[in-house]
Amino acid sequence: MKRKNTIINAVVVTLLVLSLALPVYAASATYAGTEACKTCHADKYNLLKGSIHQKMIQDASVPGNVHGNLSDPKAPPGTGGLPDPKVINYVIGGWYKEESYIQYNSATGKYNVTNYEWSPINGHYANDKEIRDWLVKCAGCHTTGFNTSTKKFKEMNIGCEACHGPGSVHVTSNSKTDIVVDKSPEACGRCHIRATAADGSGFNFPVGYVAGKPETLKYVPEPYTATASFFPDKTSNRHRQQFLDYKESKHYTAGTTCLSCHDSHKVGTVTVYDALPADVYGVKIYNNVDKTVKYAAWDGKGLVKPKAELCKSCHGAVAVTHKHEFNAAAKGAALLCTDCHMPDVINVDPVTLRGALSPHTFNALSPENSLKYGADKMPNSCTYRCHQDKGTDKTVRAQWAADALKGTAAAAATTTAAGQPAATKTPGFEATIAIVGLMFVLFAKAVMRKQ
Repeated sequence: MKRKNTIINAVVVTLLVLSLALPVYAASATYAGTEACKTCHADKYNLLKGSIHQKMIQDASVPGNVHGNLSDPKAPPGTGGLPDPKVINYVIGGWYKEESYIQYNSATGKYNVTNYEWSPINGHYANDKEIRDWLVKCAGCHTTGFNTSTKKFKEMNIGCEACHGPGSVHVTSNSKTDIVVDKSPEACGRCHIRATAADGSGFNFPVGYVAGKPETLKYVPEPYTATASFFPDKTSNRHRQQFLDYKESKHYTAGTTCLSCHDSHKVGTVTVYDALPADVYGVKIYNNVDKTVKYAAWDGKGLVKPKAELCKSCHGAVAVTHKHEFNAAAKGAALLCTDCHMPDVINVDPVTLRGALSPHTFNALSPENSLKYGADKMPNSCTYRCHQDKGTDKTVRAQWAADALKGTAAAAATTTAAGQPAATKTPGFEATIAIVGLMFVLFAKAVMRKQ
């Protein structure tokens, strides 16, 4: 009996220690706001304030916040380079995709997304879009502390507590046990997802997620039949749905998380250029006051390592050129893993053939699927931007790429699906494991006899 009690006590102590190691905010905690974090976490605060996580929704009355060209014939009304405040009060996006606008009615508390929308790729406005209830369609991910019952929120945009949970208790106690450090993919996925609420409440985003509890992320995903959101092979063709791709990837099953690649406090960083460097894609942002044009680009500065090094952190055994070694010119090409496995096929500029975003399945888009589904509907990693010299016909280019890849089939067979060398067993591996296991059992018995 004494031995049994000792074991039970050991288990209880272990569980207690583990529970103390997991930071969970107090049940009574409320949202304190990002400014409350500034004093103690100035470095993280400054990084966040400089990112588009804090600039997704901006005051339209501030010069420079509207990135669309207000001189366009279909632009919203305004004067002096600013939109009419009776029509538009807030700006949404415009950093890597279209820019939309919100009209706020202080009397009713309504936020309506207007019918105006700026396309940086086409370079013009549309003013015939559906008017949407922003609180129902967008607010869950574009605010911090959104309450689905009251439709109220603590602050506009993505603040510290959007990821760390309500922090009023932590601000007072300064204890790490009173705040959440949620490093799960679901912490990012709750917003980087195209899905509706699973509870039937009608919100156009997941509701009920609790920071630090990834199992609470419930949602109804956008169906693959939505052609505006997915390519025919089920790869994303739209922003705000990286998590849907990632959930289907080998990275997810292997335990690789968003934070394995992205710095959580820099991930929303974009660079604004007067002129774009070579091989960098950016969307036009207009200064409607002095009539100048700049470019906003997500250029990888929010990654934990440079792109050229990041994939090699885990896939070090993959040859630099891998399958891209048809000839001397191919071997010498300045290719990165992401050029094939994360091609920038979302929001593509038809002139530069560069896109603002990449899918997150980490699969190379095959030319065979271009032939299967139609080259106009299904791009591939080989010819959507590179190998344009193979003709203007996309199908002809896809066929060329498919034929070229067949020449590497034998070489590809020597690697595993993950691109790593086939595993080899260490001589005597099973015997070593058996001996270690036996020693552990004998040690445990010896301890038990002393009880």
